[in-house]
Amino acid sequence: MRPPPNSAFQTSLRVWWGGALALALMALACLQAVPGVDGVRLLIRATARSSLLFFLLAYTAQAAVVTWPGAWSSWQRRHRRQWGWLFVSSHTVHAAGIVALALMAPDLFNTLAPLGNRITGGLAYVFIWAMGLTSFDRSARWLGPVWWARLHTWGLHYIWLSFLVANGKRIAAQPLYAVPTLLLLAALGWRLWASRQKARQVMRQNPGLPA
Repeated sequence: MRPPPNSAFQTSLRVWWGGALALALMALACLQAVPGVDGVRLLIRATARSSLLFFLLAYTAQAAVVTWPGAWSSWQRRHRRQWGWLFVSSHTVHAAGIVALALMAPDLFNTLAPLGNRITGGLAYVFIWAMGLTSFDRSARWLGPVWWARLHTWGLHYIWLSFLVANGKRIAAQPLYAVPTLLLLAALGWRLWASRQKARQVMRQNPGLPA
C-alpha cells in the first residue's frame, strides 16, 4: 500500500515539533533548576550543545547518504531542512539567553563576551537567520538558485568555523571541550571524503570526463 501523499509532510512536522518541544522543555528545566543569572548561564550552555547537535545533523546529512547509504542516513538527509530549522530555533533561544545575561549582569557579560566576540558572533547570527528565512520554497525562489547556494555554502562553513573556535579556545581551561571540537573536525573530514566519493562515482558513470 502506498503512503498517503502528505505522509512525508506529516513526518517532517513530527520531527520539527518533537525537537521544538524538547528544546522548550530543556529551556524551562534550566531556568527552573537554577534561578537567576546562573540559570541563564546554564540555558546558554545547554542551547550551545543542542544547537551543535542540530547543526551537525544538517551539516553531515548529505555525506551520510553518500558514504553510508541506509535507512538512518536517508532519514537524516530527508529531514535536513527540519534540522536546520531546529538549529535556528535553538540558537535563537541561545541569543535570548545572551541578551538576558547582558541585562541582568552587564559586568559579567562584558568579561565573558568582549567586543570582538560580539562582532564575529553577530555575523554568525546574520547567516543563521538569513539561512533560516531562505529555507522556505518561496523565499528560496525569490533569492534565486545561485545566491541561495552561495548564502548557504558560505553561511554553513562560517557557522562551522564559529563553533570550532568557540569550543577549541576553551579546551585549555576545560578539556571536555575537545569532544565537540573533534566532532566538528570529523564532520568536515566526513564531508570532504563524501565529496571525493561522489566525484569518483561520477567519473565511473562518465568515463569520458577529464579527471
